[in-house]
Amino acid sequence: MNNWQRQHPAAMFISFLGSLKQMIITVIVVFIFGQQADGISSLFFIAFFALILIGSLVNGFISWWRFKYYLKSDELEVKQGLIFRQNRFIRRDRVQSIDINAKVVQRIFGLVELKIETAGGGSEPEFRLVALKRHKAEQIKAELLNRGNGREVNFSEAYLGEISEGMAHSLTPFPEKKKEEPVYKWELGIKRLVIAAVTSSGVGIAATFMAAVVSQLPQFLPDWLINIAVGWVIQSSIVYIGMFIVTVLVSAWLFTIASTVLKYGMFTINKKGEEIHISRGVLEQRQLTLNENRINAVRVVQNLLRQPLGYCAVYVESAGGGTKDEDLSTILLPLCRRSEVKELLGEIIPEYAFEPQYEGLPKESMRRYMIKLIVPALIGAGAAAYFVPYGWLAFLLPIAGGLLGYVQYKTAGICSEWDYLCLRSRQFSKSEVMLPKRRIQDMEMSQNPLQRLDDLYTITVSVLTTVIGKVFSLKHISTEQKETFMEWYSYETEESVPPHDIESEERSRI
Repeated sequence: MNNWQRQHPAAMFISFLGSLKQMIITVIVVFIFGQQADGISSLFFIAFFALILIGSLVNGFISWWRFKYYLKSDELEVKQGLIFRQNRFIRRDRVQSIDINAKVVQRIFGLVELKIETAGGGSEPEFRLVALKRHKAEQIKAELLNRGNGREVNFSEAYLGEISEGMAHSLTPFPEKKKEEPVYKWELGIKRLVIAAVTSSGVGIAATFMAAVVSQLPQFLPDWLINIAVGWVIQSSIVYIGMFIVTVLVSAWLFTIASTVLKYGMFTINKKGEEIHISRGVLEQRQLTLNENRINAVRVVQNLLRQPLGYCAVYVESAGGGTKDEDLSTILLPLCRRSEVKELLGEIIPEYAFEPQYEGLPKESMRRYMIKLIVPALIGAGAAAYFVPYGWLAFLLPIAGGLLGYVQYKTAGICSEWDYLCLRSRQFSKSEVMLPKRRIQDMEMSQNPLQRLDDLYTITVSVLTTVIGKVFSLKHISTEQKETFMEWYSYETEESVPPHDIESEERSRI
């Protein structure tokens, strides 16, 4: 690639669809409520939005025509803009991750989207080429990830003896034999994909979305239908109301199963050298490449459905690659046995292949975990008992809150393994995070007035993920634990050996 190039012309259509998606909600609101405005006809609104759509098409063409990229030996240069022109240089050594996606729109044209995340830390941490042929995207990816392979050849190193200056130009050094890098492959498989879909924790989000939709329906339904629905709720028994709630939850569960299968179908990991290649997706195909050395933390998560079955999901926090739907993390293993995590990490990220031995929290912290959930539940139960039919059943919530608080206390733990800080906590899902000391950007110990009564603290640590970073915390640790881990982080200690190195030494002795 030795000249300026443009994206595929389909980029104009993709840009137009993006503008249309942003406008559609506004169009619906205006046509539903705007027609009631005096002195403004429907024809005006039609002409107004038609002009906007035409403007979007023209803007898409100009953006495509003025957008050019040039892949050089050590950087990707981009020019764009008509009035406000912009030149951007993406250097090879600043690339954090490269993500190749094939959304439904791109797949219609046989194209892919290339997303490059950089370590700039500014207002533009990522860069996108939305319409490329796959072979061009793979070429850019290969060039930008090919770090450190362009050194100049020294003739004196290539040959024995002295070579005269006059003959040097006619000789070619012997090519260096490339070392074969080990390749490791892991697939999710159909069985585990089904288990991952059935046990997904997204059912709560889906149920909340459906409840929000249902709550907005009265605005669009006639009064007589609303009166019938309200009368049915008042006259119905608790059995019918319970059946309605179960129906909503089952519908949300089925929706979550379908979305999980489409998202994580055909999930594979290919490890080659220091690069981790992740592929996934049925409708929207995604290919992500992470560098092993840029992973700043590993997180193991078990929700309420997976923990009794012994399954978990593994996430990584890296400088690039995170997605919004995964809380700016990258999912490494959508589903695996908890007992397999150490072995799998040993193949993919050996640095994190160890089993932490957690230290529990002091007994004084138990009531802090329980009271925090019991008190709000009591207030809510009292209000429900007064205003809502069968509201007395809400007094089961404080009991459930107290039980959850006790489980959170029993789950919570902290430890340091060599140069790694490990935190274990629970909201509803059980979460374990392993943080290398050298990757921790900041460690803070805080104490609120209620914690001061029992001399407890909250530990908060942050690592670099994208521009904003990622924060992990554990509440209600003791004074002794606070002093121990502040000293562990703040002072130079005897040089530690990473756990995977110790294991390799033990294996070599055997």
